[in-house]
Amino acid sequence: VCCGGDGTLNEMVSGMMQRQDRRPMGYIPLGSTNDLAVSLRLPTRVEEAALRAVTGNEFHMDVGTLNDRYFNYIAAFGAFTDVSYDTPQPFKNTFGHLAYLLEGATKLGSLLKGYHLTIEHDGGAVEGDFIYGMVSNTISVGGFQLFPPERVVLDDGLFEVVLVRLPRNPAEFQSALRSLTRQNTVESDMIVALHTSRLRVVTQEELTWTLDGEY
Repeated sequence: VCCGGDGTLNEMVSGMMQRQDRRPMGYIPLGSTNDLAVSLRLPTRVEEAALRAVTGNEFHMDVGTLNDRYFNYIAAFGAFTDVSYDTPQPFKNTFGHLAYLLEGATKLGSLLKGYHLTIEHDGGAVEGDFIYGMVSNTISVGGFQLFPPERVVLDDGLFEVVLVRLPRNPAEFQSALRSLTRQNTVESDMIVALHTSRLRVVTQEELTWTLDGEY
């Protein structure tokens, strides 16, 4: 049984995935956002979560790999992905999810960097300049819902992918933001959204990723 945030759970799952005799795991969520706990509908009170860990039913869910690393619910690159691990821990302890919002707001003044990528998936390929991308298996990302919950299935062998194109003007940026906040990823041509079992990302420069909120 693991007690902590998404990053702590990632450590336990990564270790278990390397074992031949994998065992059932319990999770007591005590992080700042607890995204995976939200998707699994785990109790937020410690006592209730502890009871669920020893008396609940087993649930088999998909686990992703990025090269040789495992992730439980999200692999992401680009804008604001460094917020989760750059935000000081005491700040997160005090303000919780609000800490991520405040830290992200301080980065709005910096220029958004675009990456020219070719991204291959089950249904084909897409090429372009992107400022953000995520491969997820979760209802909640950083406390926000980018896909309607009914479109996310944790054990279907598929991941949800969202890619945000590099905006050329404020109108395109607003279009992408509006589409994401409304959970309508087909509303804007600045957003690429798809479901896939695998993804291959080809880039001309080093691309930094975060797995379950960790560098």
